[in-house]
Amino acid sequence: MKHILIVDDNKTNLVVAKQELSTEYQVTPVISGAQALQFLEKKHTDLILLDINMPEMDGRETMRRIRANEAWSKIPIIFLTADASPETEAQCLSDGADDYVSKPFVPLVMKSRISRILELHDLRNDLEAKLEEKTKQVELITLNSIMAIAKTIEAKDTYLSGHSDRVSYCCVEIAKRLGWDEEKIRDLNYMALMHDIGKIGVPDVILNKPMPLEDEDYEILKQHTTVGGDILKNIRTIRHLYYGALYHHERYDGKGYPTGLAGEDIPIEARVIAVADSYDAMTSNRAYRDRLPDEVVLQEIVKGRGTQFDPHLTDLFIEMLKEGFTLTS
Repeated sequence: MKHILIVDDNKTNLVVAKQELSTEYQVTPVISGAQALQFLEKKHTDLILLDINMPEMDGRETMRRIRANEAWSKIPIIFLTADASPETEAQCLSDGADDYVSKPFVPLVMKSRISRILELHDLRNDLEAKLEEKTKQVELITLNSIMAIAKTIEAKDTYLSGHSDRVSYCCVEIAKRLGWDEEKIRDLNYMALMHDIGKIGVPDVILNKPMPLEDEDYEILKQHTTVGGDILKNIRTIRHLYYGALYHHERYDGKGYPTGLAGEDIPIEARVIAVADSYDAMTSNRAYRDRLPDEVVLQEIVKGRGTQFDPHLTDLFIEMLKEGFTLTS
């Protein structure tokens, strides 16, 4: 049975309304807006019958507080009022009520309006759920396509093969030590896997250049952050998916690119990816140099503390390295 919360400071009205509705619904009567809010803190209701004129906290203020709470904001609300004028009806709907019922109650009218509002609410919820599911399916296909593109980019350069997988693995290990929940770790994993997606817009001759890049080539390479951010920014299945692609070359001291963000203004996910990305770059063979020795890698990580990297993440990662963390190149 659906549950209805009735809020009215007139106990006679509560008794009458409960008596009329209890054959079809579970009913809880309360005598004030404050009691209604206390009830909602503890239990779920499917619809609220809410008196407009009450002392201390009237119906409009009670509804405002209900609508302001994300967990309650979609609960249908029907105002109860002794004023049946068109102006009052218009005001009730303008205030955000789903409908209104005049007092004294006409049982048939009250039940009809409650039934209609509940049916509309269920229909809307069903449509929203189907739309959300459809959106997730479409975005999952999009994510899989982007993942395939990311793999294609790495396939262009033998030295980049497996880079995104290793960076994502490193990021996940860092996130676990930060105590992140499963959903946040999952999102970070996707961000890391796609952090270099923008390199699809970088010419192969630059990606495969067997020597350090000249300034002109480096400026072109730097554009992969904004290109990647643009590719990912409209995907909503993974919250802030574009953060990794757009911000992974920002520096803690504000001297990075593309936006020059500094410190904790850089999204935490991008700060984690920055550490993992640099570590994999130093511990992998590249076209213009071999893998750096472990002692040199550690020195570079320490050197970047507070300048290139977040100090807290640097300390955490150094502990990981001392504990034996490594990546298979």
